[in-house]
Amino acid sequence: MPNDEKPRSFEDGDARAKPETPSAYTCTLCGCLCDDLSLVVAEDRVIEAVSACDLARPRLIGLRTTPLATPSARIQGRDADAEAVVEAARILVGAKAPAIIGLGRSTNETARKAVALADRIGATIEVGDATSAWPRIAAMQRVGSIGATLGEVKNRADVVVFWASDPVTTHPRHLERYSVEPTGRFVPEGRGGRRVAVVDATTTPTARLADVFLQVRPEVELNVLLVLRALVRETALDAKRVEHATGCSLAALQAFAEMLQGARYGAWFTGAFAGRGPIAEVEARHQAVTGLVRDLNRTTRFAALGLGEAGNAHGAESALAWQSGFAPGVDFGAGFPESLPGESSAAVRLRRGDFDCAIVVGGSAIDSMPGDARARLADRPWIFLGDREHEAFDLATIALPATTPGIDESGTFTRVDGVTLPIRSLRPASSPSEGDWLVALKEAVERLTSESAAPEGEAGS
Repeated sequence: MPNDEKPRSFEDGDARAKPETPSAYTCTLCGCLCDDLSLVVAEDRVIEAVSACDLARPRLIGLRTTPLATPSARIQGRDADAEAVVEAARILVGAKAPAIIGLGRSTNETARKAVALADRIGATIEVGDATSAWPRIAAMQRVGSIGATLGEVKNRADVVVFWASDPVTTHPRHLERYSVEPTGRFVPEGRGGRRVAVVDATTTPTARLADVFLQVRPEVELNVLLVLRALVRETALDAKRVEHATGCSLAALQAFAEMLQGARYGAWFTGAFAGRGPIAEVEARHQAVTGLVRDLNRTTRFAALGLGEAGNAHGAESALAWQSGFAPGVDFGAGFPESLPGESSAAVRLRRGDFDCAIVVGGSAIDSMPGDARARLADRPWIFLGDREHEAFDLATIALPATTPGIDESGTFTRVDGVTLPIRSLRPASSPSEGDWLVALKEAVERLTSESAAPEGEAGS
């Protein structure tokens, strides 16, 4: 280095080296959707993420805030910008049973455009994770739900239950922002004014912070829920039979039930599967939680909420329900929306091979896809909309590079409690968004359809 050249530092007065004023940011990494983050940028990179948790910080620190190089769309692995959409439209026009999956990390605006395309081409569309979404929604359709906003929990809850979940690990700021630590309007003492109970199979990091820990084996979670409901309803139970069915003493469960009934306002949080037990019992566990919470509301106020999956699955479900009347899967093949678990599920149809082309929106759909569905997908033409760096980009028949919400795309996400929040981009976009591609595909399909119908119209005149 020459003697007259100095390394850059914040004290040198170089405008590019000085940190910019922190900008507000909403994190999309987990279901908390924390909207109180501030990002500090210097030399076109994020150098600090104020208030970010240990999960979000490594993802944010070091991100570039200038546009990346614009990647090309691909057809069968070769670069093909202009013709990619036209070729994809040809595939969709010729399809008899198309499927659209993914959208678990897409904006609400993108989900709405995906529904419009599905309606236009008569596709089966399914958003988010079908394994957890179908049982949860089926349970809600059968027995309803009793919910609240996270703001209401923060301001009112004096008893908080985490059922077979570990938010300290999966949602690091949940306790800090919403459920346990914040000072609320009717809980001015904050953590000191709340009782926290954890029910789980092992002593998790969340369990170590709890006032009450009830250890329950995953395979008997449903039995425990049913016993708690019986106790709340003041039903007489045999102690030996209870212990045989649940692995817990009747006295321990009675004390737990009395704690729930003693709440001024209680909040019951659970994960996507309402427990860690058998997948076949997911819907039954959701129904049991709702039944228990409904019974508790006879004498106090209680609400049941999910912790929320990463991304925007709940927002995509809401957009699909708003547009079609159903969620999380809808079949437009008959010319109108139909929904039936197992039949209008795009994921199930992929596993069975009951499709002739597919659109996959976002890499998370590929990451969670079972091996048999991937094998079926490889045998048919499919279109991928997502990150150029994802493995699917090189595997798809047609790959369309798209922006990432919260990185280079703005829009809205919906939190698990139904509150919609704005998502801001960190840098200018270098590619169209998923929504832009979906609109382009719909327009191309309509153009090809009208062109093929034109000669018949002219002949008829």
